[in-house]
Amino acid sequence: MSIDPSRTVAELVLERPARARALEELGLDYCCGGKTPLSEACDTRGLAVDDALAALEAVADAPTDERDWTAAPLAELCDHIVTEHHDRLRQELPRLDGLLEKVVRAHGEERPSVIELRDTFKILRGELEEHLAAEEDDLFPLVRVGGPYDAEQVRELEHDHEWAGSALARMRALTDGYDLDQAMCNTHRATLDGLHELERDLHQHIHEENNVLFPRALAAA
Repeated sequence: MSIDPSRTVAELVLERPARARALEELGLDYCCGGKTPLSEACDTRGLAVDDALAALEAVADAPTDERDWTAAPLAELCDHIVTEHHDRLRQELPRLDGLLEKVVRAHGEERPSVIELRDTFKILRGELEEHLAAEEDDLFPLVRVGGPYDAEQVRELEHDHEWAGSALARMRALTDGYDLDQAMCNTHRATLDGLHELERDLHQHIHEENNVLFPRALAAA
């Protein structure tokens, strides 16, 4: 089946979750920018559409154990987001914070970019921790009982996601795409690897909320 480049990147991932990793490798945003057509997303990144289509078609038959969350009960989707993404953030954010502090102490003078990386991460951590609480205390309980919802609250959560996406993009730029060859020590290497995994997980996390949970919850109400 040929892929229509006028379809949005979110639609393509919802149809075949394995495409998410291909889009990650291409640097195409399928979470915050999920409503963008593939052709437009490629133009923005300076990528040839044919190259993107080839990468996506290459994973057409790739196996995946990802559940189809477009059809699962919304309560189960909320539980999945909390256990798979929120709990992971609660574990990883303090760990990465500690690693970044060590890297700054050891290498901040010779490479000032790690100081900006640390500062950007700290702001992101604070925003994410507030965001998790807002979802778990306010929105998810309503989703589990079918509403009613405050559409403005959902828009605010989507705005949080956009800000998080911008922070992730800045951290990627500061690390040249989390290039491990630029690591100055084993701690720095572990930090880059951990931040890269954080980025991948947050992209999937935001995709599941922006492109699945929020639209389904509002439509059901």
